[in-house]
Amino acid sequence: MSGVVTLTPAPVLDRTYLVASMAPGKVNRAIEVHEYMSGKGLNVSRTLHVARHPTAAVMPIGRDDEHLLFRTPFPHILRIMPIQGRIRVNTAIVEDGGRTTNVNQSAIPMSTTDWNRVVDLTVEQIQDMDADWLCASGTHPFNSDTDDYVDMTGLFERVREAGARVALDTSGVPLDRLVTSGLVNLIKPNADELANLVGRNLATIGEALEAGRELNHGGVEVALVSLGADGALAITSDDAVWGAAVAPQLVNTTGAGDATLAGFLGNSIREDGSHELDLERALATAVSWGALAVSLPTTLITGLEDAPVPTVAAPDPERVLLEATHLTKK
Repeated sequence: MSGVVTLTPAPVLDRTYLVASMAPGKVNRAIEVHEYMSGKGLNVSRTLHVARHPTAAVMPIGRDDEHLLFRTPFPHILRIMPIQGRIRVNTAIVEDGGRTTNVNQSAIPMSTTDWNRVVDLTVEQIQDMDADWLCASGTHPFNSDTDDYVDMTGLFERVREAGARVALDTSGVPLDRLVTSGLVNLIKPNADELANLVGRNLATIGEALEAGRELNHGGVEVALVSLGADGALAITSDDAVWGAAVAPQLVNTTGAGDATLAGFLGNSIREDGSHELDLERALATAVSWGALAVSLPTTLITGLEDAPVPTVAAPDPERVLLEATHLTKK
Protein backbone atom coordinates (compact mmCIF):
# COMPACT_ATOMS: atom_id res chain seq x y z
CA MET A 1 0.00 0.00 0.00
CA SER A 2 1.14 3.52 -0.74
CA GLY A 3 -0.38 6.86 0.00
CA VAL A 4 0.07 10.12 1.91
CA VAL A 5 0.69 10.65 5.61
CA THR A 6 -0.02 14.18 6.77
CA LEU A 7 1.28 15.87 9.88
CA THR A 8 -0.54 18.83 11.37
CA PRO A 9 1.91 20.00 14.07
CA ALA A 10 -0.52 22.63 15.41
CA PRO A 11 -4.10 21.41 14.84
CA VAL A 12 -7.01 23.70 15.48
CA LEU A 13 -10.68 23.86 16.30
CA ASP A 14 -12.18 25.83 13.41
CA ARG A 15 -15.22 28.03 13.98
CA THR A 16 -16.73 29.56 10.85
CA TYR A 17 -19.45 32.20 11.02
CA LEU A 18 -21.39 32.95 7.83
CA VAL A 19 -22.77 36.51 7.79
CA ALA A 20 -24.52 38.62 5.18
CA SER A 21 -22.02 41.43 5.78
CA MET A 22 -19.46 42.40 8.41
CA ALA A 23 -19.74 45.65 10.37
CA PRO A 24 -16.51 46.12 12.39
CA GLY A 25 -17.07 47.38 15.91
CA LYS A 26 -20.76 46.43 15.89
CA VAL A 27 -22.87 43.39 16.74
CA ASN A 28 -23.03 41.02 13.76
CA ARG A 29 -25.61 38.27 13.34
CA ALA A 30 -24.45 34.88 12.01
CA ILE A 31 -26.61 33.08 9.46
CA GLU A 32 -24.80 29.78 10.05
CA VAL A 33 -22.06 28.55 12.37
CA HIS A 34 -19.79 25.56 11.67
CA GLU A 35 -17.32 24.04 14.15
CA TYR A 36 -15.01 21.07 13.69
CA MET A 37 -11.46 19.85 14.08
CA SER A 38 -9.17 21.19 11.40
CA GLY A 39 -5.63 22.11 10.42
CA LYS A 40 -3.90 22.20 7.07
CA GLY A 41 -2.61 18.64 7.13
CA LEU A 42 -5.97 17.27 8.27
CA ASN A 43 -7.67 19.19 5.46
CA VAL A 44 -5.31 17.55 2.97
CA SER A 45 -5.97 14.07 4.37
CA ARG A 46 -9.74 14.51 4.43
CA THR A 47 -9.79 15.59 0.80
CA LEU A 48 -7.55 12.68 -0.20
CA HIS A 49 -9.85 10.31 1.68
CA VAL A 50 -12.88 11.66 -0.20
CA ALA A 51 -10.94 10.93 -3.42
CA ARG A 52 -10.25 7.39 -2.11
CA HIS A 53 -6.52 7.80 -1.79
CA PRO A 54 -4.90 6.02 1.20
CA THR A 55 -4.05 8.55 3.89
CA ALA A 56 -3.45 8.95 7.60
CA ALA A 57 -3.52 12.25 9.51
CA VAL A 58 -1.11 12.58 12.44
CA MET A 59 -2.19 15.20 14.98
CA PRO A 60 -0.93 16.10 18.46
CA ILE A 61 -4.02 16.85 20.58
CA GLY A 62 -4.12 18.29 24.10
CA ARG A 63 -5.35 15.67 26.56
CA ASP A 64 -8.10 17.99 27.78
CA ASP A 65 -9.55 18.29 24.28
CA GLU A 66 -9.69 14.71 23.04
CA HIS A 67 -13.50 14.81 23.28
CA LEU A 68 -13.47 17.21 20.31
CA LEU A 69 -12.45 14.35 18.02
CA PHE A 70 -15.99 13.01 18.16
CA ARG A 71 -17.06 16.06 16.11
CA THR A 72 -14.57 15.31 13.35
CA PRO A 73 -15.61 13.90 9.94
CA PHE A 74 -13.77 10.67 8.99
CA PRO A 75 -12.24 10.09 12.46
CA HIS A 76 -10.83 6.73 11.33
CA ILE A 77 -8.08 8.48 9.32
CA LEU A 78 -6.78 10.27 12.44
CA ARG A 79 -3.64 9.15 14.22
CA ILE A 80 -3.66 11.03 17.53
CA MET A 81 -0.76 11.68 19.88
CA PRO A 82 -2.01 13.05 23.24
CA ILE A 83 0.17 15.89 24.54
CA GLN A 84 0.06 18.51 27.28
CA GLY A 85 -1.96 21.70 26.71
CA ARG A 86 -5.15 22.76 24.96
CA ILE A 87 -5.97 22.96 21.27
CA ARG A 88 -5.99 26.40 19.67
CA VAL A 89 -9.11 27.95 18.15
CA ASN A 90 -9.31 29.73 14.78
CA THR A 91 -12.31 31.87 13.90
CA ALA A 92 -13.36 32.77 10.35
CA ILE A 93 -16.11 35.24 9.49
CA VAL A 94 -17.26 34.72 5.90
CA GLU A 95 -19.44 37.35 4.18
CA ASP A 96 -21.65 36.96 1.15
CA GLY A 97 -19.32 37.34 -1.82
CA GLY A 98 -16.48 35.45 -0.16
CA ARG A 99 -14.65 38.12 1.84
CA THR A 100 -13.18 36.29 4.83
CA THR A 101 -11.88 37.69 8.11
CA ASN A 102 -9.70 35.29 10.10
CA VAL A 103 -8.68 35.46 13.75
CA ASN A 104 -6.13 32.70 14.33
CA GLN A 105 -4.76 31.70 17.72
CA SER A 106 -1.04 31.10 17.99
CA ALA A 107 0.14 27.51 18.12
CA ILE A 108 0.38 25.98 21.59
CA PRO A 109 4.04 25.19 22.53
CA MET A 110 5.01 21.57 23.15
CA SER A 111 7.89 19.95 25.00
CA THR A 112 10.80 18.08 23.42
CA THR A 113 9.41 14.84 24.85
CA ASP A 114 5.98 15.38 23.29
CA TRP A 115 7.49 16.43 19.95
CA ASN A 116 9.70 13.32 19.83
CA ARG A 117 6.59 11.18 20.38
CA VAL A 118 4.85 12.95 17.50
CA VAL A 119 7.89 12.29 15.28
CA ASP A 120 7.93 8.60 16.22
CA LEU A 121 4.21 8.22 15.44
CA THR A 122 4.64 9.96 12.08
CA VAL A 123 7.52 7.73 11.02
CA GLU A 124 5.58 4.68 12.19
CA GLN A 125 2.68 5.64 9.93
CA ILE A 126 5.03 6.19 6.97
CA GLN A 127 6.45 2.70 7.45
CA ASP A 128 3.10 1.00 8.07
CA MET A 129 1.59 2.45 4.87
CA ASP A 130 4.77 2.29 2.81
CA ALA A 131 3.71 5.87 2.16
CA ASP A 132 4.88 7.84 -0.85
CA TRP A 133 4.63 11.25 0.80
CA LEU A 134 4.80 12.94 4.15
CA CYS A 135 2.90 16.22 3.95
CA ALA A 136 3.82 18.52 6.85
CA SER A 137 1.33 21.38 6.74
CA GLY A 138 0.51 24.42 8.78
CA THR A 139 1.96 26.47 11.60
CA HIS A 140 4.95 25.06 13.45
CA PRO A 141 4.64 25.32 17.24
CA PHE A 142 7.42 26.43 19.54
CA ASN A 143 9.39 23.93 21.60
CA SER A 144 8.79 24.98 25.21
CA ASP A 145 12.24 23.65 26.20
CA THR A 146 14.19 25.66 23.61
CA ASP A 147 12.00 28.72 22.93
CA ASP A 148 12.46 28.02 19.23
CA TYR A 149 10.32 26.28 16.64
CA VAL A 150 10.15 22.50 16.84
CA ASP A 151 12.93 21.03 14.72
CA MET A 152 11.63 19.15 11.67
CA THR A 153 15.02 18.10 10.33
CA GLY A 154 15.25 14.84 12.28
CA LEU A 155 11.73 13.89 11.19
CA PHE A 156 12.42 14.64 7.54
CA GLU A 157 15.68 12.67 7.61
CA ARG A 158 13.91 9.61 9.00
CA VAL A 159 11.03 9.92 6.53
CA ARG A 160 13.37 10.09 3.56
CA GLU A 161 15.35 7.13 4.91
CA ALA A 162 12.05 5.22 4.91
CA GLY A 163 11.69 5.95 1.17
CA ALA A 164 9.03 8.67 1.28
CA ARG A 165 9.15 12.17 -0.14
CA VAL A 166 8.54 15.31 1.92
CA ALA A 167 6.00 18.01 1.04
CA LEU A 168 6.10 21.16 3.16
CA ASP A 169 3.39 23.82 3.40
CA THR A 170 4.25 26.43 6.00
CA SER A 171 5.52 29.99 6.15
CA GLY A 172 7.84 32.37 7.97
CA VAL A 173 11.00 31.25 9.73
CA PRO A 174 10.35 27.47 9.47
CA LEU A 175 9.93 27.75 5.69
CA ASP A 176 13.06 29.90 5.38
CA ARG A 177 15.10 27.33 7.30
CA LEU A 178 13.81 24.20 5.61
CA VAL A 179 13.57 25.29 1.98
CA THR A 180 17.36 25.02 1.56
CA SER A 181 17.83 22.03 3.89
CA GLY A 182 17.97 19.48 1.07
CA LEU A 183 15.29 17.48 2.92
CA VAL A 184 12.19 18.87 1.21
CA ASN A 185 10.96 17.56 -2.14
CA LEU A 186 7.97 19.86 -2.60
CA ILE A 187 6.91 23.20 -1.19
CA LYS A 188 3.62 25.03 -1.76
CA PRO A 189 4.15 28.77 -1.32
CA ASN A 190 1.63 31.38 -2.36
CA ALA A 191 2.84 34.36 -4.39
CA ASP A 192 3.77 36.45 -1.34
CA GLU A 193 5.65 33.57 0.28
CA LEU A 194 7.53 32.90 -2.95
CA ALA A 195 8.45 36.58 -3.24
CA ASN A 196 9.76 36.60 0.32
CA LEU A 197 11.81 33.44 -0.26
CA VAL A 198 13.69 35.09 -3.15
CA GLY A 199 13.69 38.59 -1.64
CA ARG A 200 11.90 40.50 -4.39
CA ASN A 201 8.40 41.29 -5.57
CA LEU A 202 7.02 39.39 -8.54
CA ALA A 203 5.04 41.10 -11.28
CA THR A 204 4.67 38.46 -14.02
CA ILE A 205 4.29 34.73 -14.52
CA GLY A 206 7.84 34.74 -15.88
CA GLU A 207 9.19 36.29 -12.67
CA ALA A 208 7.30 33.74 -10.57
CA LEU A 209 8.72 30.98 -12.77
CA GLU A 210 12.24 32.32 -12.33
CA ALA A 211 11.75 32.48 -8.56
CA GLY A 212 10.53 28.90 -8.48
CA ARG A 213 13.57 27.77 -10.42
CA GLU A 214 15.79 29.41 -7.80
CA LEU A 215 14.17 27.14 -5.22
CA ASN A 216 14.76 24.14 -7.50
CA HIS A 217 18.43 25.04 -7.68
CA GLY A 218 18.45 25.23 -3.88
CA GLY A 219 17.35 21.60 -3.62
CA VAL A 220 13.52 21.62 -3.89
CA GLU A 221 12.27 19.16 -6.49
CA VAL A 222 8.87 20.81 -7.06
CA ALA A 223 7.64 24.33 -6.33
CA LEU A 224 3.84 24.26 -6.40
CA VAL A 225 3.00 27.97 -6.40
CA SER A 226 -0.53 29.24 -5.70
CA LEU A 227 -1.15 32.51 -7.52
CA GLY A 228 -4.75 33.20 -6.49
CA ALA A 229 -6.72 34.66 -9.39
CA ASP A 230 -3.70 33.97 -11.63
CA GLY A 231 -3.95 30.20 -11.20
CA ALA A 232 -0.98 28.08 -10.14
CA LEU A 233 2.43 26.93 -11.32
CA ALA A 234 4.16 23.58 -10.90
CA ILE A 235 7.89 24.13 -11.40
CA THR A 236 10.81 21.72 -11.54
CA SER A 237 14.37 22.32 -12.66
CA ASP A 238 13.57 21.20 -16.22
CA ASP A 239 9.80 21.60 -16.62
CA ALA A 240 6.95 23.94 -15.71
CA VAL A 241 3.17 23.92 -16.13
CA TRP A 242 0.56 26.61 -15.51
CA GLY A 243 -3.00 25.74 -14.57
CA ALA A 244 -6.28 27.34 -13.55
CA ALA A 245 -9.94 26.49 -13.01
CA VAL A 246 -12.97 28.74 -12.67
CA ALA A 247 -14.83 28.34 -9.37
CA PRO A 248 -18.63 28.04 -9.68
CA GLN A 249 -18.90 30.72 -6.99
CA LEU A 250 -16.66 32.46 -4.47
CA VAL A 251 -17.76 31.66 -0.92
CA ASN A 252 -14.71 31.05 1.29
CA THR A 253 -11.05 31.10 0.29
CA THR A 254 -9.85 29.38 3.49
CA GLY A 255 -8.63 25.86 2.72
CA ALA A 256 -8.23 26.34 -1.03
CA GLY A 257 -4.48 25.84 -0.77
CA ASP A 258 -4.96 22.59 1.17
CA ALA A 259 -7.31 21.25 -1.52
CA THR A 260 -4.79 22.27 -4.18
CA LEU A 261 -2.00 20.42 -2.40
CA ALA A 262 -4.20 17.35 -1.91
CA GLY A 263 -4.97 17.25 -5.62
CA PHE A 264 -1.32 17.45 -6.54
CA LEU A 265 -0.16 14.81 -4.04
CA GLY A 266 -3.02 12.46 -4.88
CA ASN A 267 -1.83 12.41 -8.48
CA SER A 268 1.80 11.96 -7.46
CA ILE A 269 1.44 8.66 -5.64
CA ARG A 270 3.65 6.04 -7.21
CA GLU A 271 1.86 3.38 -9.19
CA ASP A 272 4.81 1.55 -10.72
CA GLY A 273 7.43 1.90 -7.98
CA SER A 274 8.90 5.07 -9.49
CA HIS A 275 8.85 8.63 -8.18
CA GLU A 276 8.37 10.20 -11.61
CA LEU A 277 5.90 13.09 -11.56
CA ASP A 278 3.29 13.84 -14.20
CA LEU A 279 3.25 17.60 -13.65
CA GLU A 280 0.41 18.30 -16.05
CA ARG A 281 -1.97 15.72 -14.60
CA ALA A 282 -1.09 16.59 -11.00
CA LEU A 283 -1.52 20.33 -11.51
CA ALA A 284 -4.80 19.86 -13.39
CA THR A 285 -6.29 18.04 -10.42
CA ALA A 286 -4.75 20.53 -8.00
CA VAL A 287 -6.35 23.63 -9.54
CA SER A 288 -9.66 21.83 -10.03
CA TRP A 289 -9.92 20.85 -6.35
CA GLY A 290 -8.70 24.29 -5.27
CA ALA A 291 -11.43 25.99 -7.30
CA LEU A 292 -14.02 23.67 -5.80
CA ALA A 293 -12.80 24.53 -2.30
CA VAL A 294 -13.41 28.28 -2.66
CA SER A 295 -17.05 27.60 -3.63
CA LEU A 296 -17.76 25.91 -0.27
CA PRO A 297 -18.59 27.60 3.05
CA THR A 298 -16.03 25.63 5.08
CA THR A 299 -12.74 23.80 4.51
CA LEU A 300 -14.56 20.45 4.53
CA ILE A 301 -14.91 18.89 1.06
CA THR A 302 -17.44 16.04 1.06
CA GLY A 303 -17.45 15.21 -2.65
CA LEU A 304 -15.45 15.98 -5.79
CA GLU A 305 -18.14 15.41 -8.42
CA ASP A 306 -18.63 19.15 -8.98
CA ALA A 307 -14.94 20.05 -9.24
CA PRO A 308 -14.52 22.49 -12.18
CA VAL A 309 -12.79 21.48 -15.40
CA PRO A 310 -9.18 22.70 -15.30
CA THR A 311 -7.06 24.36 -17.95
CA VAL A 312 -3.35 23.58 -18.13
CA ALA A 313 -0.81 25.04 -20.50
CA ALA A 314 2.76 26.17 -20.85
CA PRO A 315 3.37 29.26 -18.69
CA ASP A 316 3.13 32.64 -20.44
CA PRO A 317 6.17 34.53 -19.08
CA GLU A 318 4.79 37.91 -20.20
CA ARG A 319 1.47 37.58 -18.40
CA VAL A 320 1.15 40.24 -15.70
CA LEU A 321 -0.03 39.00 -12.31
CA LEU A 322 -3.42 40.41 -11.33
CA GLU A 323 -2.51 40.41 -7.64
CA ALA A 324 0.69 42.25 -6.66
CA THR A 325 3.03 40.52 -4.21
CA HIS A 326 4.03 42.06 -0.89
CA LEU A 327 7.38 41.60 0.79
CA THR A 328 7.32 41.33 4.56
CA LYS A 329 11.07 40.87 4.98
CA LYS A 330 13.69 43.53 4.32
